[in-house]
This record gives sequence, C-alpha cells and structure tokens, in this order.
Amino acid sequence: MFVRFAIAVGFATFLASAPFHLAVAAEPPAGAPKVVRIPITFDPDSLDPHKTLGNSFVLDLFEGLTTWSATNSVVPGMATGWDTSPDGLTWTFHLRDALWSDGMPVTADDFVYSFRRALDPATAGPYTSVLSPIVGADAISAGREKDMTKLGVEAPDPHTLRLKLLHPTPWLPALLATQVAMPVPRQAIEQWGDKWTAAEHMVDNGPFLLKKWVPLGEIDFTRNPRFHDAASVKIDEVDRILAADPGAALKQYEVGELDVAAVPGKDLPRLTKEHPAEMLSAPVLGTGYLAVNMKGPLGADARIRQALALVIDRDVLENKIVRLGQLPAYTFLPPNMPGYATPRPDWAGLSMPERIARAKQLLADAGAPRPLKLHLLSVDLDSYKRYTGAITEMWHEALGIETEVETDEVRVALARLSHHDFEIAFNQWTADYPDPATFLDLLSSTAGELNPSGYANPGYDALLDQARTAKDPAARMKLLEASEALMLADQPIIPLSHLVTQTLVSPKLHGYEAATLGRHPARFFSIGES
Repeated sequence: MFVRFAIAVGFATFLASAPFHLAVAAEPPAGAPKVVRIPITFDPDSLDPHKTLGNSFVLDLFEGLTTWSATNSVVPGMATGWDTSPDGLTWTFHLRDALWSDGMPVTADDFVYSFRRALDPATAGPYTSVLSPIVGADAISAGREKDMTKLGVEAPDPHTLRLKLLHPTPWLPALLATQVAMPVPRQAIEQWGDKWTAAEHMVDNGPFLLKKWVPLGEIDFTRNPRFHDAASVKIDEVDRILAADPGAALKQYEVGELDVAAVPGKDLPRLTKEHPAEMLSAPVLGTGYLAVNMKGPLGADARIRQALALVIDRDVLENKIVRLGQLPAYTFLPPNMPGYATPRPDWAGLSMPERIARAKQLLADAGAPRPLKLHLLSVDLDSYKRYTGAITEMWHEALGIETEVETDEVRVALARLSHHDFEIAFNQWTADYPDPATFLDLLSSTAGELNPSGYANPGYDALLDQARTAKDPAARMKLLEASEALMLADQPIIPLSHLVTQTLVSPKLHGYEAATLGRHPARFFSIGES
C-alpha cells in the first residue's frame, strides 16, 4: 500500500468498549455537498508521489499511465491502451486527452520529466526500485549515470510514450500504477520547489484536489472538475480525519461522524452479529512481521533469530489474542499471491514442545548469553499492546529471554526503522502490486530504506536477478520461491500474520470495496446510491 512502512495500519486493535448502537449518518439533503469522512492513524509523510514512503492519498490526487479499480485490479489511467513488441522489451502507451488541474495539457513529455525526476538521486525517492526494469533506471538512481537521456523513456509525440526495458516484464502495468510512476507537474515544481505540494500551489491530474491539510488534524480533498473522468466522480469531498486511537475512531463512527472505522478485535464477534451489513472483512496481500536489525547484535547468528521465530505460537496469537481473522504467518509472502507457492518452513508443522526444544538447542549451539536480553521497538498505539505482551511472554516462558520494550510515536518509529536504529521491531508490508517481487525486492541489498532489516545476502540477490531476467513465468516463480526459502532460513524477519482487514462501512457509503492491496480509491465512492 502502498503502504509502505505502514506499521500503524493493519494490526489488530484491542480496546475495551461498552456496548453501543451504531448510528447511521443521515444522507445529505438534496443539493448539499456529498462528503465522505475517513479516519487515518497518522499524517502522511508527503503528498509528493515520488517522495512518499507510501500513502493512499496520492491515488486520489494523481493518476499514472495505469491505475487501480475499486477492487485493486489494474485498469487504464492516463493511457487508454498500450502495445508490446514481440520480444517484450518495448512498450508503447497511448495517452488520452487530459488536463492538469491548472488547465495545461498532460503530455508524454510530462511523463518523461516525471520518470527522470523520480529516479534522480537528488529527489531521494524511496521507491525507485519499482522502475528497475526500465533501461538505465538503476544506474541513474544509483548515481552511476548522469545523462538522463540514457533512461529508456521517450516521447515520440505528445500522446505517445515509449518505455524500453532490460527484460520482459509482463507485470509492468501494475508497476506503473504505483506512486513512483505517477506524473508530477513540472510547471508547479519549477515555480514553487518543495512547496509545490501546499494546497495553494498544488497542481495535479487526479480525481481530487488538495483543499487543505491541517497537520495533526485532517487532510481534505475536493472534486477536480478538470479530471478526465470527472463526470463519474460522485462525491464532492473526502476528508481524512486524524484518529490515532482506533477506539476514538470507532466512537466517532457510532455517532455518525465517520463513514468508515477499523474494528477492534475485542468487538469483532459482537459487531459481526449485530451489524453484519456494515462489516467488510477482506484478506489483503499483506504480512505483519518482526524486523531484525542485521547490522546489530542479532545479525551475527541466524540460529538466535530462528529460535525467536520458533517459539512464537502464532495460532494462539491470532486466534485467541488478536482474533481478527488474520492467518498465522510462517512466510513473508501471503498465501493468496497469484501463481506463487509459499515455501513454508519445515518446523511450522512441529508441536510447540518440539519447537521449544529445537529453539533451546539453537541458542545453546550459538553460545547465546543466558539470559538473552532484547530490545523490542513498538509503536505507542493500543493496537500493539496485545502483540507486544504476548510475544515477549512467549519468549520469556520458552527461553527465559528478558525483553525491554521501547515504544515511540509513529513517525519516530518509522524514522528509526529507516535508519536501522533498533534491535528488533514490529513492521508490516502490504503489496504495491500483485506479484511476489513487491515483497522479495524489499530484502535485496539495494533496497535502501525499504529494507529496514538491512539484510544483504549475495545468494539471495543472485536469485532475484535471475528471476528478473527469466523468460518463462513458471521458472521465474520457482526462482522467487527459492529466494524466499533462502531468506527465511537466514531469518532477517519473523513473519507473524497474513493480514485481513475488518472494517465497518456506513450503509450510505458505496464503492468502498474489498481490495486485495488495501487501497480504496475515493473516485469510486458514492453516497446513497447503489
């Protein structure tokens, strides 16, 4: 999700709440603006699609060559269609007639500028690896190539964009729907510099415009009349309200102040029974996990990391403590990844006494200190308390481990993850596109801050490189499966849960669909309409 380090989203919340009756907000009177109000857990890091670590807001402001449907399938965006050469190395996109919000036309040259800007080291974008299949992309983003004309992106005419690839990439349309491939307005950036994303300066090409951004308050978008498909956008405004406390957001929902709210695990059985029509349960391509800092003490011996993974009882964690319908995870990739067979570890089928015995032997063989002392980074949100308490207790009871829990505000925790300033930490990842590479590339040695563990294994990198150039799709998947198996043996991460979202959606709000990538484009919302 597009989320990139979206560690505050997706884990179950465990909040005590008294019984209540949900209030359904009245539909706006005829002629009144149609406004949808949605909670967010923290402010976005940026509204610049080339610089954000990941937020769903840019999807409402900008549209790339391709984009996402309400259910997160790839559909045409700025491009009405595309052609592929017989060898799969040249893709030609045909652009529609479209305007920036300032009235200037969106042209193929805007995409050439935007791809070059996204890859320019001066932009310092975190998602440049998504564009790696394009000729010259990696060399430019790494600073080895200064000549931007060497990038395989060209505009033969204002309505035609041509991409040249290093190897066939059938999943390219999904890559191009991500934020790093979105166009940005050269005219606004050259005039306003870094301030171009302020509400009074922003120019975009998406279904909405930035109306206002109140830090630590709310961020509001209003309908863009110049969007190429503006006639199909049925709401006038979408307001995202900061609600770091999911319990408070639930209370706002129950009195009709919000149209959507995450369901705390404690309340799931009751709400499912009492309000089934308002419940949206949806598995997403996402995994919650513990990141291990491979540059710290735990990076020295895989046996210690394996022992920590062995003694976490994921069935108890998800089915008796969290209880949000999430699946216990033993692999990084979720089981619903199309065409991919997740390489489940051999120990996953052992009984817990057998796993504990193996873990104790691993610690002894590694010469781990007794007692082993750990520092666990968590986020200062109620959603993490049950996870933290249960896991630290499991480590202590099984292996005598003493764990000091460090809790930080979300932004601080995100910064610490990016800079490897932790020993072991909660994190999660939701796929940017429906392909195993969106997970596995995160752990390559060149992934930068997207790789919070700092994992670097030449064998793993080599398997990913082979997969990138594999011409046979089945052979590619086998290489990716082998890379995950190798990574899991190294254990730079400890998978915990495959994500399922449990959400209350107001009966008056339509178009908020079950979405495999966890994205809910507001352009498909409507109020009081089927």
